[in-house]
Amino acid sequence: MAEPSRARSADRAGLVGPGLRLARLLGRHRQVLAATTRVELEKRYSGSLLGRAWIVLYPVLWLAIYLFVYLVVFKVRYRSYSTLDYVVYIFSGLVPYIAVMEAVTAGVVSVKQNLHLVRNIILPVEMIPARAVGMALVSEVVGLAMLLALDLASGSGSPRLAVLPLALAIEATYLLGVAMFLAPLGVLFPDVGYFTNLLVLFVLFVSPIAFKPAALPVGYHFIVWANPVYYLLLPFRLATLPATGWDWASLLAAGAIALVTYFVGAAFFARAKPHLVDYD
Repeated sequence: MAEPSRARSADRAGLVGPGLRLARLLGRHRQVLAATTRVELEKRYSGSLLGRAWIVLYPVLWLAIYLFVYLVVFKVRYRSYSTLDYVVYIFSGLVPYIAVMEAVTAGVVSVKQNLHLVRNIILPVEMIPARAVGMALVSEVVGLAMLLALDLASGSGSPRLAVLPLALAIEATYLLGVAMFLAPLGVLFPDVGYFTNLLVLFVLFVSPIAFKPAALPVGYHFIVWANPVYYLLLPFRLATLPATGWDWASLLAAGAIALVTYFVGAAFFARAKPHLVDYD
């Protein structure tokens, strides 16, 4: 009986230990992470005509596209929502998903594009995918500020807005796990980068960003229920949309998905890390 017990303890340590070590490493190097994220953001927009204004324009243009497609082309209307409420509904899903797209597409190639930093040990390799997530979150915070303004303008602002920081923390945990999982794959199997670019577009269209899950035909609801992004959007909508009560189940589901993804991603990265240093 003792051997299986020790084996289970070792398995748990093998999954939880890397996640705890990653959290300590990021906490210890948080100032370096913030500084390198700021430098990368400046490099991203350097040379462009509008510069940092793209941080605001990018989510606004996405919102304009969605509003045109769903309000003008498909003429989607919900009786319980005014037009402004529907705009908030879309934006509360779109802003978090833009961060998902940025973190995933940048995270999968983050280590591959910075192998010189890995080989020269300029900074811990874990910081590279974490930086990709940090850049996505900076853009998301700007989008959330606009969402907050829209929510207050619609008159639906309430104490539930206090859930927004928790929603952001849950998403950050999830994205960090995803980036840690994808970054080694992007080095070892470059085709993964092309696949993820298509995957994020597919998930964009099947996620309930501009429609409600009930709008899907019978038999297709599994597309939503099996989509982890759906659960990540729920806390943002709990915070910004009129609700009949607190949906604790949604918060717990989103938190559980984020934690599991984080620990799995950290464990996978820890196992793959020795192979990254020797990769040619």
